[in-house]
Order: sequence, then structure tokens, then C-alpha cells
Amino acid sequence: MTDRDDKPLRGVGVYWIDEADYADVVAAFEDGAAMPPGWAEWQKMAIEMETGLKAYGHPVMRVRIRPKEFTDWCAAHAVNTGRQGRKAYIAEAVFERWGDQT
Repeated sequence: MTDRDDKPLRGVGVYWIDEADYADVVAAFEDGAAMPPGWAEWQKMAIEMETGLKAYGHPVMRVRIRPKEFTDWCAAHAVNTGRQGRKAYIAEAVFERWGDQT
């Protein structure tokens, strides 16, 4: 067994949307047209992804996306509100929780 095998798996962030915010978040996403039409469909996919990550042993952090906070954050960090912005937003939250995992 190598030292690498002894290291715990990296923590992973998944974005999470409250049902009440779903329509506004989708409208705020640059690529929102690609999102499921309703919150229940989105939640099912999100839970499946979260469950899969946990099954592989990753610690998982739900990162809530609230429309105004997210769009303000993206503007302040000069990223779009699509996939690029979500990845950066989640990465910052994961870093704040677990630090540098390299």
C-alpha cells in the first residue's frame, strides 16, 4: 500500500438549490435552458450524483446557490453564471471548508 492509498478521498462540493429558489436560480444561470424543467426533476438528479460520490467514499458538501448571492459572486469574480461560475463558486466553498486538498 502506498502513501497515496492511505490518504482520504478529497471532499467534493455539489451545488444545491432550494425549491423556492429554483426558478430564479435557473433564470440566473447563463445555461439555465439546459436545466430540468422543475425542481423535483433536478433534485432527483442531484441526489443521484451525491449518492454516487458518497458511494465512492468522497465526503460531500452541499453548496447552496441562492440567486442574488450567486450572481453577485460571479460578477465580483469575473466569471459567467454558467458551468464555469458554478464550478468556481463550489470550489471556493470546498476550499473554505477543507482547505487545500492536494
